[in-house]
Amino acid sequence: MKSIKMKLMMSFGILVGIICMGLGIISFINSSKTLKSNLKNTLPEIAKQTASNIQGRIEGELSSLESIAARGDIKDTNNSADSKIPILSEEVKRTGGIRLSIIDKEGNVTTSEGTHTNVKDKEYFKIALSGKSNVTDPSISKTDGSVVVIYAVPIKNNNEISGVLIETRDGNKLSDLTDQVKIGQTGTAFMINKNGTTIANSNRDLVLKMSNIIEEAKKEPKIQALADIESKMITKATGEGEYDYEGENKIVGYAPVQGTDWSVGISVTQSEQLSELGSLKILVILSSVVFLIIGLAIIYLISNSISKGMKFTSKHLNILAEGNLCEEISAKYLKSKDEIGVMTNAMKSMQESLRAMIEKIKENSSNINGQSENLSSISEEIANVSQNVTEAISEVAKGTSNQSEELIHITEILNEFSDKLSEMVREIQVVDSNSRGISLMANDSSTEMNRLNQSVINVSNSFKDFNDKIKSLGNDINEINEITSLINSVAEQTNLLALNAAIEAARAGEAGKGFSVVAEEIRKLAEQSKGSSENISKLINEISNNTETIVKESVAMDGEMANQARIIDNSITSFKKIIHSVDEVIPKIEVVKSSAGKIENDKDTILNRINGLSSISVEVSASAQEISASSEEMNASTEEVASSAQILSNMTNQMIEEVNRFKV
Repeated sequence: MKSIKMKLMMSFGILVGIICMGLGIISFINSSKTLKSNLKNTLPEIAKQTASNIQGRIEGELSSLESIAARGDIKDTNNSADSKIPILSEEVKRTGGIRLSIIDKEGNVTTSEGTHTNVKDKEYFKIALSGKSNVTDPSISKTDGSVVVIYAVPIKNNNEISGVLIETRDGNKLSDLTDQVKIGQTGTAFMINKNGTTIANSNRDLVLKMSNIIEEAKKEPKIQALADIESKMITKATGEGEYDYEGENKIVGYAPVQGTDWSVGISVTQSEQLSELGSLKILVILSSVVFLIIGLAIIYLISNSISKGMKFTSKHLNILAEGNLCEEISAKYLKSKDEIGVMTNAMKSMQESLRAMIEKIKENSSNINGQSENLSSISEEIANVSQNVTEAISEVAKGTSNQSEELIHITEILNEFSDKLSEMVREIQVVDSNSRGISLMANDSSTEMNRLNQSVINVSNSFKDFNDKIKSLGNDINEINEITSLINSVAEQTNLLALNAAIEAARAGEAGKGFSVVAEEIRKLAEQSKGSSENISKLINEISNNTETIVKESVAMDGEMANQARIIDNSITSFKKIIHSVDEVIPKIEVVKSSAGKIENDKDTILNRINGLSSISVEVSASAQEISASSEEMNASTEEVASSAQILSNMTNQMIEEVNRFKV
């Protein structure tokens, strides 16, 4: 087993090592955070400065182009566009652009190369024509596939805009501007437009491909962090962020380019910026090792001093363990003011206390030996008496137990009787409730039957009136039939008269032609009247037949109504008899219900008293059993006391032998 000295050295050594490592790690982390914080604060400022430089370059390009547009031979509207081509060519050579072009108000373009086109739908033309100079996002030229940027300024003549002057420049010039930004070995700058499309980057292929990280992140989640940063950039925000790109962790600061829809980002790898922490890491490790060695040396001295005192204390405790209480403790350690001194003084006090205690134990052991012999004889007498008491109480417990069982059996029988009686009372209550319900329903039904009887009488009277009206309708139909016959007769006579008139008109020749037409119309009317009267006659015959059928059915229904009235009268009589019988039964059920209630109350009283008696019996039985058990326990206890007294006597003899081992 390791000594306390080694344990102290190991424990405090590990503690000092942990403290040194912890302080080193904290220092390294704080330094790392400080570097990153400074970098995050610096990059946005660098981005602002870069954006300001790009803004100045763009404004310079626009100012230069505006000065060309302000030349008299350019803004002169009397000179044709083709006559200005040599001037434009000369300025292109001077400025180093790709081409210069003049655009009239209709959008017609004349380039320095002598070509013509129309750009009236282009946004840069519309903005410049409104009087505002502007620059376009880099785009791919349709002629040679290169990246180009167009600068556009208005041409003013006598404070009136007469056209637009544009300069087409190499779009990679913007990437040249961002390439001028250098931060360490890995720091680079890039620029995007309002849509997130790359317009300047050290990797020219990204510009040529018009790379858009925001759109690419929808298919490649790994670059989502960079896409989020560029989403903030296109809102013209200024800030910083972190992202992983192509396996490298980078920090970026960004700022908008004023006067445009562009935003500049400055990115640098974290590994390069944190490389300076390597020397700090070595310094922290060396410092931790030095402090650990110093701490171990100090711990060795302290633990050595503590272990000497503890070794002496351990040696003296071994002497005390052998029973030697006469050995004196060194005064050197008794005078010590530290924990060793406290411990040795306590050990001296313990030695003196043990000496006094051993002497007292020797004296008391002799007295205990004599008293234990007396205790043994007394416990034997108590055991004999308790045995007799236990037997008597056992007999009492058996009797009370049998009585309790009988009372419990009686209680069970009464409980069954109680359940049956309660069930009977509930059934009587149900019968009473149902009888009253039947009485109420019978009264209601009798009332309803009276109403039904009166309704049947009213319907019968209505049928009689209806039958009389049907008979009167039959008579009216017969009269209509006679009128129809009269109309038929008149129609036949009119038809004969029309025939005679037609004959006479034919005899009269030309003079009778008009009368012949009239006679023909009268004949047609007579035939129509005859046809209509025949239709009326048919309808009247059908109505007459239906009327006779209705009369017959009305008579039959009247007979059925009379039969229903007789049946309802019989039902009313039966309901009256039922009501009378129910009224006679209800008082008798009430008497039975009252008697059953009294019986149930008496039953509850008896059951409560039996339960009380049973409980008392059970308690008495339980008490007797407890007393019996207690007596048996007491008997056993007296036997144990006797045995314990004998054991105590043996133990005191042994204790005296052991105490005699101590030297006092």
